[in-house]
Amino acid sequence: MTFEQIRAIVIGRMQQWAGIPSANVDYPNNAAPFDPAGKDIWARLADIPGLSSTPEVGIGPCVRQTGIVVIQLFVPSYSGTLAITRAVDTLVTQFQYYSAPEGTFDFFEASPQGVGDDGHGWYQVNVRVPYRAY
Repeated sequence: MTFEQIRAIVIGRMQQWAGIPSANVDYPNNAAPFDPAGKDIWARLADIPGLSSTPEVGIGPCVRQTGIVVIQLFVPSYSGTLAITRAVDTLVTQFQYYSAPEGTFDFFEASPQGVGDDGHGWYQVNVRVPYRAY
């Protein structure tokens, strides 16, 4: 699987998520700068490629690529945690254990991590989801 195919699966899965308005998601290297001002909740998506391996050789090498998707969720500081907790729940459901229909890509267990106040007026929770592509 190519890195472009992985990118398409990750972004496609994020675009299907209905946990927050789609205009409130900051994608990697957007064509226009993202401005979170005035938003009640927003997210930032990152795909971090990991190590590749060749577990099978057979007729030819079968390369597996790994990585981790990190979705950072933000709500205004001192606005409570209900909205961000609900968003985390739906995000975990959206990504955790999803497999691409052709069976060449798998997400695994999602791990939310409370970060807290980021020092810029936002309360942050990160959700990390490892994946493997064949």
